[in-house]
Amino acid sequence: MKLANGVNLHVIRETKFKTIRIMVRLREELSRENIAKRVIISNLWETTNAAYPTAQAFSSRLSELYGTSFSTAVNKKGSQHLLSIHMSLVNPKFVDVDTLAGAVDFMHKALFSPDKNVAVFQREKTNLINYLKAMNEDRSYYASRQLATLFFTDENQALPGVATVELLENETAEAVFNYYAELLNHNLIDIFVLGDVEKTEVVRLFQTFDFKDRQGHSDIFYKQEIKDYQEKIEDKEVQQSILQMAFAQPATYGSSDYMTLQVMNGLFGGFAHSKLFMNVREKAGLAYYASSAFDSFTGLLRVNAGIDAGNYQQARALILEQLQAMRSGDFTAQEVEQTKIMLKNSYFMSLDSSSNLIEQAFIHEVLPELYIDETTFLAELEAVTKEDIMRLAQSLTLQAQYFMKGEVHAEEDL
Repeated sequence: MKLANGVNLHVIRETKFKTIRIMVRLREELSRENIAKRVIISNLWETTNAAYPTAQAFSSRLSELYGTSFSTAVNKKGSQHLLSIHMSLVNPKFVDVDTLAGAVDFMHKALFSPDKNVAVFQREKTNLINYLKAMNEDRSYYASRQLATLFFTDENQALPGVATVELLENETAEAVFNYYAELLNHNLIDIFVLGDVEKTEVVRLFQTFDFKDRQGHSDIFYKQEIKDYQEKIEDKEVQQSILQMAFAQPATYGSSDYMTLQVMNGLFGGFAHSKLFMNVREKAGLAYYASSAFDSFTGLLRVNAGIDAGNYQQARALILEQLQAMRSGDFTAQEVEQTKIMLKNSYFMSLDSSSNLIEQAFIHEVLPELYIDETTFLAELEAVTKEDIMRLAQSLTLQAQYFMKGEVHAEEDL
């Protein structure tokens, strides 16, 4: 149902869950100008608002609603930045309070009555800066940031979803609160309510939200041309070195090769029976860990390995050998079948998660013509052949590499 142009309400009636989940998601095109503002707003939402201006009043109201939870999240999906509010509450059928009406009212106050206290703003900005400084001390996070900068040609796409210390430091309360009105009036908004609920009641509650019509950036896929290979080696005082490699791959969500990508990645480095895990870590003992993961909204496939600095050349060569083995068909029908079984198991497990069901509903809203339902998922997974996997593996192009070079250790078993 449309609450306004560009603002959609989705009611997902699912009786197997005793709780009700609400998600409000605001999205716009990734931009260096706005990303830090959005992250600060996320933190402000989570602490106070004008109706509940202290942490005690904020938490007390949620406690009155039988421990309703309220949290926020920021992340990227393809070319877009997502700013989400999540609430989880006891179904009012089981208690003596209308928790649903109370939660929707709380959501309304959070969105339309933000706390514009400058001292609160400064506190949350400082907390975020300290948090990101600590995050940058996490070597894996730091390595991933470096790899993204090398891989992506668009500096906006290379930004982490939580912004950067530098961008946060430049924000002011005036700039953020001026942007807040723009966010509410121009972001595309999707509201999801999942649980044992009546659609008419949910619609009635959310119709009090005074959203204006808007037209936002709706294309979610990020695409870039194949570019010259980029590499960076950086010396760090760390015990364990990190090698990350970024490959461009052509398959996107919902495309004809999407399920092939799932199987290929599972065989290459996605599961414990994969080539990277079995051959680089287990047999050769050249890595503490070795895996691969893909993003079907940006065309990135990343290999991540923790190694000893003295094994760099050997480990890198062996990782590339595993990709060559995928290209030449050096894998068995049994390994393909095992990968398909594990992908099926992961898929069915996701159906028992209310948050995953909401994410699936979000994809259905954003990409209705490409959405993969259960029947399609199982049929297309089963149809993936060895030749499909070889063909897709051949299309992978190494675009970037980051190596965090730590101490060289004496030879030891990994």
